[in-house]
Formats: sequence, structure tokens, C-alpha cells
Amino acid sequence: MKYKSLLVALIAISYSYGQEKIITIKNKFDYEEVKWFKNSGKGKIKGTAKFKSKQGEVRFGEEFRIELMPSCSYTEERLNNIYSNTSSGAVFVEDGIPKFTPDPEAYHDTKKTMCNQNGEFEYRNLPSGDYYLIAFMLWDKTGGGIMKKITINENETKTVELINF
Repeated sequence: MKYKSLLVALIAISYSYGQEKIITIKNKFDYEEVKWFKNSGKGKIKGTAKFKSKQGEVRFGEEFRIELMPSCSYTEERLNNIYSNTSSGAVFVEDGIPKFTPDPEAYHDTKKTMCNQNGEFEYRNLPSGDYYLIAFMLWDKTGGGIMKKITINENETKTVELINF
């Protein structure tokens, strides 16, 4: 519920800037394409997330959420519409956050964690695969998101920086 509230707040902030945009996704979300994501493995992703606002303020810490999702054609199309690519990028909430149609509930079935006070996060027991990490860092009608595509193999630990400066 806490995460859904954050998404609603992000959309509300976006609308307050008059940037409502609805994008139709052509690729269908196919659960078969991502069902491996529910398996347990021995991979690990750890890292740090920090965000610099348009006003130059740098923030990090316990209030920020990191989301891990499996790569699939629907996700790639959606993220390409937000970040203009599918490998890495950052966006500012002031520039507007689009709504998507269709927006299947299964797409939002991701792994979520919060940063610690130093902006660090970690995911364990991950199966091999291609993932997207997204940091949602919002405060006082500013902030945004940072995205990075990650591939991990069995028994691999990947260290990642989600930093937009």
C-alpha cells in the first residue's frame, strides 16, 4: 500500500505541472515471459542510489524506494517511453510522468526495497536473468527516477550505482 501511495503521489505531482500524457503500449504483457522472476536463485544485486534535483539538491536515504523488475518486451517499450532508451537514464518529475495503457496489474508485481540511511540497497536470492532497477526519489514536488538495466548470472553479485550526476 505504501508503494502504491508513492506512485499515486508521483502521478499527482506530474499532473500539477500540467504534463499529463497517455501512451499506448503496443507490446502485450506476457506473464510467461517473466515467470522466471518468481524463482529463487543465488544472485545478488547491491548498490547505492542518489538523486540531484533540477535545483541542485542531492538527496538519498531511507525515504527512497528501489524497484526490481524482470526485463520483457512490455517493460522495455514502457521504459523506452520514459527514459528514451532501455539501458539507463534519469528523469525529473517536473518534466512529467506519463500514464500507460494498457497498464496490467501483473506489470507492477515487482520486488521492492527501501534504501538505508546511506542510500544503499540490496536484493538477494535472485535467479539469473535480465532486470531493470528503478530508483524512485521524490520530495517537495521534485526528484524523479533513475533506471538501469542489469544482467546477473547464477552466484553473481553485481554492484550498481543509481546516480544522476
